[in-house]
Amino acid sequence: QDGPSLTQPSDDSTTRRLAAAKQPMLRVLGQILSTYIIAEGPDGIYLIDQHSAHERVLYEQLMAERAGAKIATQELLDPLTMPLTPAQHAALNANRDALVSVGFKFEEFGNQTILLRAVPALMKKSDPRTALAQIIDEMEQGEAPLEKSAEARLISSVCKSIAVKGGQVLALEEMRELVRRLELTTAPRTCPHGRPTVIQLNLGQLEREFGR
Repeated sequence: QDGPSLTQPSDDSTTRRLAAAKQPMLRVLGQILSTYIIAEGPDGIYLIDQHSAHERVLYEQLMAERAGAKIATQELLDPLTMPLTPAQHAALNANRDALVSVGFKFEEFGNQTILLRAVPALMKKSDPRTALAQIIDEMEQGEAPLEKSAEARLISSVCKSIAVKGGQVLALEEMRELVRRLELTTAPRTCPHGRPTVIQLNLGQLEREFGR
């Protein structure tokens, strides 16, 4: 389900920038502190923040679905009531159209409470109420993603809420799959909020540290 490239190079300089940003093929070695994936590349060691990396992967997948007007939606078997604070209710109403466009379905239930009927399919393994509350709080006061359109900003918030968290133990095959999907993204070195996903320790640095 890896998303295709969302941008087409318009000139040689753009092509060079995209090529420079691409991630080399990496061999996953393991996990540190249940938060960082350690991998070996052709020119050194790479530390990958699993949360930021998963954000990038999910973001490009959802943006690709959005471009094709086919973001998958998961209907809830039992609609959930969700009480909101006045600030949360205002933020939800201000972003109602964008929320609907990315797969949320909800209706007013009185007293600043909504009835949540559907969520983006990628959220099906999450607690819908907790994830939506995090998204609303970010819309209300959180950090601003780099994107300018309301839908792209919202998609960034959705991805942040459902991405694998730091402190979560991953199986080796899960780490390999995440790194493989990160390698296929258009901007593997940063998450949608602009934070780095990867830190590289090149071979020269390692040899100097060990006095080789």
